[in-house]
Amino acid sequence: MLSRSLTILCFFFCAFLRAQEPQLVFSRLSVQNGLSHNKVNCILQDKRGFIWIGTEDGLNRFDGKYFTLFRNDPRDTSTLSGNIITALLEDEEGVLWIATADAGLTRYDYRLPAARQFRQYRHIPKDTSSIPVNIINAMVQDHAGYLWLATGGQRVLRFDKRTGRFTSPVPRGTRYALALTIDDRDTLWVGRQGGGILKVSTRDLGYRMDDRYNDLYAGLPHAAVSSLFKDKRGNIWFGSWDKVLYHVDAEQRREQAYAAPADEILAFAEDTAGRIWMGGKSSGLTIFDTRGNTYSHFRYDPAREGTIADNRINCIYQGRDGLVWLGTNRGVSICHPGRQPFTQQFLDPDGKELKIYDLRSVNGDLWAGTSDGLYVRKPGSSSFRHVPLIYKGQRLAVSKIFRDDDGIVYLGTSFSLFRCDPRDFSLTLLPGTEKDPVIHNIIDSRITSIIKDEIAGHPALIVVPYGHYIAWYDLVTRRWTSRADSSAGIIRRFNLQDHLIRKLYKTAAGRIWMATGKTGLGEWQKNPHPYLRYHRNDPSARGTLSNNNVYDIAEDARGYLWVSTYGGGLNRFDPSSGTFTHIAASANLLEGLRLDAQQHIWMVSNGLLHKYDPARQRYSVFRLPDIERSGGVSGNIFGDAEGRMYVAGNNYLVAFRPEDIGEDTGYPGVCFTDFRIFNTSFSEYLLEKEIRLPFNRNYFTFVFSAPEFIQRNTSYAYMLEGFDNSWTEAGDRNFASYSNLPGGHYTLKVKASNRKGDWGETYSAIRIHIIPPFWRSWWFFLLCAVAVAAAAYMAYRYRINVLLEKQAIRNKIAQDLHDNVGSTLSSIGVYSEVAQIYLQQHKTADLRSTLEKIRDTCGEMIGELSDTVWTINPRNDHMHTILQRMDSFARPLLTAQGVSFHMHCSAGVQHLNLEMTKRKNFYLIFKEAVNNAHKYAQCRNLWVEVAEIKGAPRMLRLEVKDDGQGFDPQQMGKTSTLSGNGLQNMQRRAAEMQGSCTVTSVPGAGTCLTLTFPIP
Repeated sequence: MLSRSLTILCFFFCAFLRAQEPQLVFSRLSVQNGLSHNKVNCILQDKRGFIWIGTEDGLNRFDGKYFTLFRNDPRDTSTLSGNIITALLEDEEGVLWIATADAGLTRYDYRLPAARQFRQYRHIPKDTSSIPVNIINAMVQDHAGYLWLATGGQRVLRFDKRTGRFTSPVPRGTRYALALTIDDRDTLWVGRQGGGILKVSTRDLGYRMDDRYNDLYAGLPHAAVSSLFKDKRGNIWFGSWDKVLYHVDAEQRREQAYAAPADEILAFAEDTAGRIWMGGKSSGLTIFDTRGNTYSHFRYDPAREGTIADNRINCIYQGRDGLVWLGTNRGVSICHPGRQPFTQQFLDPDGKELKIYDLRSVNGDLWAGTSDGLYVRKPGSSSFRHVPLIYKGQRLAVSKIFRDDDGIVYLGTSFSLFRCDPRDFSLTLLPGTEKDPVIHNIIDSRITSIIKDEIAGHPALIVVPYGHYIAWYDLVTRRWTSRADSSAGIIRRFNLQDHLIRKLYKTAAGRIWMATGKTGLGEWQKNPHPYLRYHRNDPSARGTLSNNNVYDIAEDARGYLWVSTYGGGLNRFDPSSGTFTHIAASANLLEGLRLDAQQHIWMVSNGLLHKYDPARQRYSVFRLPDIERSGGVSGNIFGDAEGRMYVAGNNYLVAFRPEDIGEDTGYPGVCFTDFRIFNTSFSEYLLEKEIRLPFNRNYFTFVFSAPEFIQRNTSYAYMLEGFDNSWTEAGDRNFASYSNLPGGHYTLKVKASNRKGDWGETYSAIRIHIIPPFWRSWWFFLLCAVAVAAAAYMAYRYRINVLLEKQAIRNKIAQDLHDNVGSTLSSIGVYSEVAQIYLQQHKTADLRSTLEKIRDTCGEMIGELSDTVWTINPRNDHMHTILQRMDSFARPLLTAQGVSFHMHCSAGVQHLNLEMTKRKNFYLIFKEAVNNAHKYAQCRNLWVEVAEIKGAPRMLRLEVKDDGQGFDPQQMGKTSTLSGNGLQNMQRRAAEMQGSCTVTSVPGAGTCLTLTFPIP
């Protein structure tokens, strides 16, 4: 007990000797920024870089700009189990475990399909395998991968993630557990309500507790432990309801108690410097430096910006980037203790409305020219002393401080230009000032710029009484010259075209430049007398000023002028060529600018501090402390003799050293968070090496994010390689949509940057394959090409075959004509010679017989020619035409001999078509059969039947039958006519038709000829 008292006394003693509290400025996130609820219970950064924020009403995923909300839907088991989030844990597999105070435990895996990403573990009555209770207050994971849950009603539970089983290793003691941590010996420390600390071995599940706490009135310390924390050295810190801070040394295992911060500690964290951050239940934030035993307090102040959001801090979390996140009842407070390069200092402690116009080091002191005189800070001091300046009863505003090379200090004020004695701040008007109506008691204005140069061979102070052009004071003649001097006529002679002059700037080479409000950049040409030449904006020309409203000018080491414009951003001017280069990444509404030793350009715009690095073409924006919520900084940028820079707001200065402002040289890493097809999530596709989509599902959206929390001004650019020709700069829009893409392979590339205009070369990519419809696939085109080629070849072959068939027909006709007509004519020639012999011999009977043979042969030849002409005529392809010719040939021939002709055709035959060769052979075989019957059969009847035989293939059958004398086929010799046709001829023709021709005959019983051949 004595040791504990000494520790407390020692702590109090150190508290009185503590160092000055560090200045920490906090930014805030609340429901106004998109947070689902202001009461924040737990915070976690996952492996992808997202910050997860558990609130009283849902879980929020934050990427530095956008919130994504997850809530419970009672009708949907694929959502969170509950909405009161109390603890978060990410395991080694990247699975997020979410503990709730109203619905048990939830498992979340973003890599699964949307319907399976959430798995609920809720208490189900009468189900002994479910979690025994829905109230979970804390959660940790041991070395074996088991989850340990501090519950409200079932003590501490161990959860096996593989089997989904919950076990309770501690069967006795108080049932309400509040906090958990695991020490370096794999012992689980359980902070309980009313039972002190329980210790459980995570290896063998043995446990230890102090039974003295069973007596609720024993008066023991830390009876109810509300928070537990293990630091980097293995020490255990915990807070309790008795408002005492406790510490257990990792080596000696000895408990120490500290009275400060005299509050119940609800949360702990350790920063990169080894300091312990403690969140109180009602006293705000306490930071304990264990090395110096010093502490710092930070409380909520509703009147000031940059303080913590609330004095109740429920959780503290340090991210991998060094940011510290505080979860409170009024949202989240964020700060970076290692990155606080900006120091805000107020000039007037009473909060007076004060405009700061100029800042300059004078004899080691820092002078600030304000709307109410001077404020002066001595070296080593942290505060400014107010020096009011009054001239003839009029309080002066000091708008410009100028120290001449001879040490004289001049103050440009709202009244005139004064000499100022730095020893007592006494003011003296320059001799002759009363004689100039412009510079003496300036009307509704102030002096905004002062330089020293020569005019007309005399040294002169050239000043700008804003709104009144310029005026100068000749240090030799001690006389002012202004626009009121009609004899000088400086407006016309100097070509002064703008009375709103903001600044006169003199370069290292002695050239003078003028920043005007309406006429651009003025160039002061000295010979033969001062004359202004203007460099203006010209929209029709390249290389001109971006805007004529020039705010400030500065020269770099290479002689370039950097020109800020209010409306056109930043420009670089090359005096040698007279051309401007506009910095497209710059903000439009720029005000003051200044160059540091590294030639970086610092600027003021929209209440913030901007920076441009010309060497790397990198543009950055920095948020500054603004505790009084004055709207940020404005005006010019100042510097002191020690290399610090200053920007000014209402009654305050923000000081910084440019070299101390560390910038993240990397680029935010982009990860894909969702993939949607027709607004339906298919996030599981993001894990595939290539997303394959059919052609009718090619309307899709990729959602991406680049978690970044320090500058929080991330911009995105994307390009669909294979479709886009260049990168699309999307600003802060974190999705890209495409539709109606043709089939093919694509790669979506996305990159992010928190510096305007600087993208780097790092990007994230995902491949997409749009499967084209089969009629647009390569194999279909190849198949079509093959089909077209085959069709062309077939057409070609068909044409060749037709030509060959025609040629064959011609050859056949020629052969038939040669065989039949030629032989017939030869016979006629022989008979003619025989007839001539019979005529010379006067053998009348033989002559008559020979002439009759010539007549018969000629008739046969005419018939043959007629048949040939008829068969090659395409109009005779129809079967009914063939049947008519067959009837017209046979009926007259047989009737003349007294033979009855009977012809019958089966149904459908007349609608058939026969091609020329088959038609010819069919008809000639019929004709030969009729002729043979007519000449040799001596019949009384002749029957002809034409019928179609169904089947595969279809056949046409011709049957010619007579009732004549018949013959014996065995004794039959060759039957021929004068034209050479006979039975063999008929069989040859049938073979050409791919058919068969048979003759059956019985002596005395007639003859029957049967022809069958296939038809199409």
